[in-house]
Amino acid sequence: MAPAVAASAAVSQALRDRDILDAVGTSAAALSLAGSSFIVLCYLLFRELRKFSFKLVYFLAVSDMFCSLFTIMGGPSNAFYCFAHDYSAHFFCVASFLWTTTIAFTLHRTVVKHKTDVEEFGSIFHLYVWGTSLATTVLRSIGSDYGRPGTWCWIQQGSMAKVLHLVTFYLPLWGAILYNGYTYFQVNRMINNATRMAVGISDRSIQSDVRADKKV
Repeated sequence: MAPAVAASAAVSQALRDRDILDAVGTSAAALSLAGSSFIVLCYLLFRELRKFSFKLVYFLAVSDMFCSLFTIMGGPSNAFYCFAHDYSAHFFCVASFLWTTTIAFTLHRTVVKHKTDVEEFGSIFHLYVWGTSLATTVLRSIGSDYGRPGTWCWIQQGSMAKVLHLVTFYLPLWGAILYNGYTYFQVNRMINNATRMAVGISDRSIQSDVRADKKV
């Protein structure tokens, strides 16, 4: 009797923990959805924002908006809709990771390499982001057993499916984190160097003016 009661209590605690995690995840997704929707609305309302740099932010916001929306929706009980939900959430979430790398690339090419041809990469960015997102979404279908094992349709059965989930989702995520971190480090270093040079030139100019005044 005691082991059964203990097992029942453990199951109840696990369900409560899952409900708490679900509530936290849904709340975070709702905030993300509100923020990304605001960015999309501003881009559509104000024509002066429709420049190349902000266009990248716009597509990032669109991807994040749909990623957050499918996260809030949770996992449908119907297997087919669970399949569609999982594919859509994965596609847009991976796309949101990849759009951040295009922004980092643009900043690096402009600030560090002093290039002005970033707008020529627009079509390449789209091919890179949407193509990679589609490829990872299709790859993760290998060995999939869709259903509704949890709150969301993210958990797949089988070792191959789990490996593919790690590769197709977390590899782009951590790749984007590492690339963005390295790129922003270089951009920040370049800005700091430029600031120190500007301060040095300003100091030398002031000293030169002071010496000229003394001579007079």
